[in-house]
Amino acid sequence: MANLRDARRIVLARRPRSRDEIINIASIYSANDQVSDKSYMSGERMTMQPGRTGLVADVGRQSVRFALSDVGSGAALREVRSFHASEHSTFTAALLAYLAGVDIQERGMPSVLAVAGMVRGDVINLTGSRWYISLPGIQAVLGVKPRALNDTAASAMALPMLPTSAFTSLGTKPARAAAAGGNFLVVNVGTGLGVAALVSGHDGGLVPVQSEGGHMLFLPATPDEVRFAAHVRATGRIADAETLLSAGGLVTAYAALAEGGRTLASPEEVTKSVRRDPVAARAVQLLADYLGAYIGDLILAFGAWDGVYLGGAVPPGIQFALNESSFRARLAAKSAFHRQLGEVPVSIVNRSDLVLVGAAAALGNG
Repeated sequence: MANLRDARRIVLARRPRSRDEIINIASIYSANDQVSDKSYMSGERMTMQPGRTGLVADVGRQSVRFALSDVGSGAALREVRSFHASEHSTFTAALLAYLAGVDIQERGMPSVLAVAGMVRGDVINLTGSRWYISLPGIQAVLGVKPRALNDTAASAMALPMLPTSAFTSLGTKPARAAAAGGNFLVVNVGTGLGVAALVSGHDGGLVPVQSEGGHMLFLPATPDEVRFAAHVRATGRIADAETLLSAGGLVTAYAALAEGGRTLASPEEVTKSVRRDPVAARAVQLLADYLGAYIGDLILAFGAWDGVYLGGAVPPGIQFALNESSFRARLAAKSAFHRQLGEVPVSIVNRSDLVLVGAAAALGNG
């Protein structure tokens, strides 16, 4: 192989289809790479020096957004581009297409991958996606071991980088910027449901805590919630929190509450129909109120008394329902700590690039 550009051309042309093929292609890169497998296995990463350019990625279920960011730049992003799984058979193919598009040729680029899935081991399976990520394969392409973390944990790392103007308060408690000394909770409600915390460590710094809390069981407490759970079970599924607390959950909630098998095709249709369709209004309030109860449990679990931040596409679209008193009432309706729960500020984060910003922040904390 003459050079990295030639290797990229081969990979893009071949459209690798299996893990074995990815590994074989990775070996082609490694033959030209001065970074050995030994450095990967030892867990070594290149030092993230201020001013050094790194690659960041927000890897979702069906698409990925890449960007470049300089360490020490305040998580500023540039060259943000998106790629869809329908256009690229593997994550690596999408990565190579991005590198070619921004004309990145040099080796040894640090990277942070924020992924919609559990981050364990060298191969990461993305929840609900045909893509997976091979960390040794990415190292072979970039020349240095990537850092991988859950996408909601990346969202948590973004919080200290944002001004208070990035937050919209729900209720009467003013938005509070995340800062050292506090414990905070992030709940992303979008295509799926993500949960992470940002807690203060012994050294005073903020540490992200990853979780898969979106897959905790759904626990109905009202007649509409019982009806929703029964509807989900009737379709042969297990009702977890994400079944309701997601964009698809709005569509499922409408189908569960409607008579005669009526449905709406998209979450946008549900939210747009609220004023003229009582079932749509009930579906939205069902999601909002259960989100309150769910957040209350998570505050207790993580000790996140200093603030809750809602990300993802769903919260801005149902803000009117989240401002209803029933949302806050369900959040605080616990057998203990009712008063303290009522004092926790809850805000919507008004940033569509939250995950990328957090990945960029992680570049300087690697």
